[in-house]
Amino acid sequence: MKRFSSQMNRIGCAAVCVSLSLALGCGCAVLPPASSKPASSASVPTDSSGKPLYDASRLDDGQLRALYGYDRAGSSTAILCGSKVLYQSARSENVTLLQDVVTGETNYWFRSWSDPTGRGGRRSALYDKDGTEVLAFDGEQSATLQNGLLVLQESRLIDGGYVPESGYGTCQVIDLATGAALPVPEGAYSCTLCGDKLVFSCYARPEGLDDYDWDTDYRQNSWVVVQEKDGTPVYRAEAASAYRLFYDSDTLSDWVKLDVATGEETTDQILYNTQTGEQYTGFLQVYPGGLASFSTSDGRYELRDMTTEDRGLIAAFDEQPSQYFPGYVVTWHRGEDHGYDLYDLETGAKTPLYDVDATDSTIAVYALDGSLRVYSKDNGKLLTETTVEPVEHQQRVRMSNCGSGYVWLKLQDNDRYETTATRLYGPQGLVSDLTALQGKYSYVNYLTTDPDGRPMFYGSRAAAGSAYGNVCDVLDENGNVVLSGLGSCYSYYANSLNHLPDHVFVAQRGFYYGWMDTDGNWLFCQSIFSSINSDDELGY
Repeated sequence: MKRFSSQMNRIGCAAVCVSLSLALGCGCAVLPPASSKPASSASVPTDSSGKPLYDASRLDDGQLRALYGYDRAGSSTAILCGSKVLYQSARSENVTLLQDVVTGETNYWFRSWSDPTGRGGRRSALYDKDGTEVLAFDGEQSATLQNGLLVLQESRLIDGGYVPESGYGTCQVIDLATGAALPVPEGAYSCTLCGDKLVFSCYARPEGLDDYDWDTDYRQNSWVVVQEKDGTPVYRAEAASAYRLFYDSDTLSDWVKLDVATGEETTDQILYNTQTGEQYTGFLQVYPGGLASFSTSDGRYELRDMTTEDRGLIAAFDEQPSQYFPGYVVTWHRGEDHGYDLYDLETGAKTPLYDVDATDSTIAVYALDGSLRVYSKDNGKLLTETTVEPVEHQQRVRMSNCGSGYVWLKLQDNDRYETTATRLYGPQGLVSDLTALQGKYSYVNYLTTDPDGRPMFYGSRAAAGSAYGNVCDVLDENGNVVLSGLGSCYSYYANSLNHLPDHVFVAQRGFYYGWMDTDGNWLFCQSIFSSINSDDELGY
């Protein structure tokens, strides 16, 4: 079988869309059943007395979640809807949740698995919150969901190599409301929905190029097509690729980023409006509220409001903007003792910063003058203002914004770059000094909050008899041990697809792994051996 470089996996290949096989009554051919083992619930594990190990009632919110397997070498994934286990995957499968990147809803999950009758030995399928198969597909597919449109990209990997056969269409777009396949231009390998337009990145591998050779001109052999849903083209950019605006896609839903090649090693980054045709070069990033930053020809940076008719200039800077919240901008730069500056947009005051850390709702800044502040990202309101006592020869800081005005600081000196003080600050100032924990734990990190909203941490320490040489203790704000000897623990990001109820984190205790609350109760758990499946011999 012909194979060529894995570079093609990143940039796609010339493709003609494969005809769809849908499990909806839409007139398309129907595939055989997606799997010989349908999605099904798992039994609740019990202790030696027969008592259930977990109480999943706090998960009864109808939300899809995925618990990825404990065995990282070959993870098995459990898919849940609320407290109901829909599916437990085999190690050879890929299972993911699908969040609609436009609406924010997560109503589907996607699965691909080994099947010798499938193209390249793989098949894929889409499932709903009941575990019911909605659509089935040939081949190994990756999927995104964009305002009800399912966008698929087929893997080029077959038998360990990438095949350049022309019969492989790498991009499909399906309207889930009707099951209809939308027109896709030749060569398309990715699609982004912008407003009511579809933006495709396309590529054609040059004829005569040896299968083992890199396409050194792949940028020149790529192009972007913008078209209506009925297939009518409205714009084309040569030597270009398109990318979604992830950080503010709702406010700037009509805009897309274009990377246009200007030479062998250089590109222009353009912010393009699919409705008006406007183009702004030097694009860097977007911010909440419809703002965007750009580099200028004289080496400076501009921040503009792209929601106004004139795309009005808010301010210009000598350094690159990295964060924005109402009334303030944080800029980033290289080559000095500090890497950030805080600009007050009203007064123009500039404050050098050691560090900055943002959550979904707050942003914490620690200045070289010792001031520590936490602001609301929604309205710019000051939540915490205190002064940090530095350590001797203090040079840099590791900071973790715990939310609700709490900040955890690791202060480091400039001789050894080792942490010499660990402290927790809150709206009332210094909450606790956790420096003494450094001798006991190899590291201490923020975990979650307790039911009163106060931060909790976890520390990793060496322990005799532990399978991995370390165990974790859960600590309160003063460093007191709340839960001891967990095999591992960590938290999900608040905006992740796996967003957990308040005061819940991921843990491993004994031979079980799952979601635990701050009182040590399991909300859901499964054996760490559940990732060892009969479809391979890689278990322990």
